[in-house]
Amino acid sequence: MAYLEHRQTSLNKAGNYAKDKGFCLDEVINRIAHWLPTQGPLKDFIHHNTLHAVQHYPFHEGIAVAAKIFGARSYLALEDYQELYRQGRIGNNALDWAIAKFGSDQNPAQLRLDLFEADDRCHYPPLSLANHGLRSSWLTQLEIDLNAMVHPILFRLLANFLDQGISRWSLPKDGESFWNCVARLTQNSLVPLYPFNEPAARQLLNNTPDQVILSCLDKIVGQERYYEQYLLEILLAHPGWSGMVRMIELNPESLLTKRDISLQQLLAVELVCELACLNQKKARHWQNLSSVLSLDKIPLLADIVADPDVPVRLKIWHEAMEWALHAELLKALQTKPEASVTQEKTQPAVQALFCIDDRECSLRRYLEEISPAVETFGAAGFFGIDFLYQGIDDAYPVAQCPVAITPKHLIKESSLHQQPKNKSKSAPMPDLHFTPHSLLRGWLYTQTLGLGYAVRMAWSVFNPGSRLPNIRSLSELDSHSHLHLLRESDQTDEQGHLLGFTFSEMADRVGGLLRNIGLTQHYSPLVMVVAHGSSSVNNPHFAAYDCGACAGKPGAPNARAFAWMANHPSVRSILSERGLSIPDSTRFIAAMHNTSRDEITYFDLPDKGKPSVPGLHAFQQIMSKALQRNARERCRWFELGPKTPDNQIAHEHVIARASSIFEPRPELNHSNNLYCIVGRRSLTRDLFLDRRAFLHSYDPDSDAQGDVLVKIMSAIIPVCGGINLEYLFSRIDNSVYGAGTKLPHNVIGLLGVANGVEGDLRTGLPSQMIEVHEPARLLIVVEQSCEVIDQTLANLGELKEWLDNEWVRLVACHPVNRTLFRYSAEGWEAIDLESQKDVPEAVHSEPIIAGKTATIPVHRLIRRHA
Repeated sequence: MAYLEHRQTSLNKAGNYAKDKGFCLDEVINRIAHWLPTQGPLKDFIHHNTLHAVQHYPFHEGIAVAAKIFGARSYLALEDYQELYRQGRIGNNALDWAIAKFGSDQNPAQLRLDLFEADDRCHYPPLSLANHGLRSSWLTQLEIDLNAMVHPILFRLLANFLDQGISRWSLPKDGESFWNCVARLTQNSLVPLYPFNEPAARQLLNNTPDQVILSCLDKIVGQERYYEQYLLEILLAHPGWSGMVRMIELNPESLLTKRDISLQQLLAVELVCELACLNQKKARHWQNLSSVLSLDKIPLLADIVADPDVPVRLKIWHEAMEWALHAELLKALQTKPEASVTQEKTQPAVQALFCIDDRECSLRRYLEEISPAVETFGAAGFFGIDFLYQGIDDAYPVAQCPVAITPKHLIKESSLHQQPKNKSKSAPMPDLHFTPHSLLRGWLYTQTLGLGYAVRMAWSVFNPGSRLPNIRSLSELDSHSHLHLLRESDQTDEQGHLLGFTFSEMADRVGGLLRNIGLTQHYSPLVMVVAHGSSSVNNPHFAAYDCGACAGKPGAPNARAFAWMANHPSVRSILSERGLSIPDSTRFIAAMHNTSRDEITYFDLPDKGKPSVPGLHAFQQIMSKALQRNARERCRWFELGPKTPDNQIAHEHVIARASSIFEPRPELNHSNNLYCIVGRRSLTRDLFLDRRAFLHSYDPDSDAQGDVLVKIMSAIIPVCGGINLEYLFSRIDNSVYGAGTKLPHNVIGLLGVANGVEGDLRTGLPSQMIEVHEPARLLIVVEQSCEVIDQTLANLGELKEWLDNEWVRLVACHPVNRTLFRYSAEGWEAIDLESQKDVPEAVHSEPIIAGKTATIPVHRLIRRHA
């Protein structure tokens, strides 16, 4: 019954509407929009499941459907899996496990032989709607390349209409819609606007978009039953622009300068353009598709979604690869460290809260290696404080919380010092435009100042410095400013936001986070709250390098807010009444880790003349050493990175990379992310995880009902799962699901990037971010009993779909005996790791990474020292 319900849901989402219902344009557009990317403008680049459209399927069926829709590969090439087997990354035990579990009723011995056969067609994309549907017939059978004729015109119109600041001249008038703008240009332009000046097209522009769509479909397609698929194929021919238009239609606030545009308007303009091109190409002597083609032989959307075709060999290889990688961690977790090498429980000198980001995994390890007196914790990088933030120079507020949360509070930043009336020459430029706007003045400035800037750019290419260009980065925050956190009245602003928090609201957030991570007692004198962000020059996808839990923004405002709230006596008094006592001697200090440069900025330190914070200076020295070691570990991935054991040289190299205008890889960001571990630090403190793990602190003993775990899972599934899946699919097929190489990318209207000046907006991640990534699904390990996790899953709502359909994997690690159980929609299954190789050991991290240029298996650290 569940299988039939799943199939019916798939058909409904595909648009298998009843024939007697007729063609309803609004419903059709809502259905086909389901297949479009949900990637917002560059400023809001947030990781998400690339294939959200098929997330209601089990993983392998979903990617099979997506392959037939988008024309993408679903797995690595067969020869790539075979090479991993030859290298020993996929062992015989993993292969046997996958064959037994997913080999269905096939003969295991024969199936194993089939896995090693050659596949000379693996590089060919599958037949798909995007490439072999109705519209492809114009090219393959009627020799008319509609895409080549229509797209350059359409993309120029979209880029100019939606432009967010690159152009000084605005194409639309105030409040003018995209449809009306095109009609106005056609009617009023002194130069004929090709191809809309064609008589039939010009006449159509006098009608409404919905009337135009139906009229054009009748002329171009003919049969109503193919209308929906034809409209979908139009959008799939340029998914970047289609998805962007849909995002703007649903969320106009995503643009700084709002624009009136919709999928209906986009489809109307494109269909008019198609019709005009066909009339001019064939001199009006042409027939619609239904009249000249055998449409019954064309792949149809309803057939694709109803019967996914999963390639068994590739499925088994991929499952074997993932199991081999996951088992490395599971074996290490199951093996308890010997009592002689386990850290004794002592009062920590410093406690440090980090984001769960996988890039902080290695930094935490180095801090603890250098000083066992440092205790680290992990939490989602917005630190439980959701708000809109507007900096001193920001034109608009931005959300500093996961996208699933709608913040109700607004926090503004102000300077501690009076700004001078006359800005110095070294002050950051407010924008990238000069004052003169006339054509003549612009030309003169280009011919004079342009030469000087060209020389300066050439010098920067061949001699990159350690400093960023003199433009304020969105990833940097003034360490000497003031945040208005305390709400003085309940009056809201024009948008309905509350200006600040009450002390009670502050206590809710501070206490909630401390309880979530299990930090409710034994406070050290110094508690660091370390956010993260990233700064680089050659990187239009800058938001993808910042904090995913802060909606793609740096987490510094959240760290500063948390530290201020946790230090305030009124907040501590309320927390004490609620059973959470923070000693008066404990001080919270905020900081931000720049992950590309491996530098740290400290915020709101005591002024000169005031008592210093105990332990702060010592921590700063430890952090300095840890950042240098972290930089060296990162350098092993960079082809031109230094291979020296000198940590200082490695640190200088990563700073230069982030400052270099010609460097497309300032950092590899989340490459090779694979694990998410929710539990006490004792579970992972003695493990080398190769910067592959999201680490969220959690005390299973204080969460008998799973209420805390619900909050944690609600954050890590969409955030960590979204990061993992976007990397996975961008690596599997970078030409379809990813953005391709950065090198030919141009920023279009501050919306996205395209190849050249007239291409489609590229979605997903560029190849420079994923080329070393091993594409395996995220393994979430929770230190809790299966019974408590079951209570948590019952309260996850729609997020449970990620687990039931195995878009991410879930394993329970019992908090007492560390027995492991694997979750599936059918229930829990005990994990047998007897045949798994022993976990390799090392004294500390640096010998492990020496000379290594590929992913490293999980190691156990048997001793720690500075």
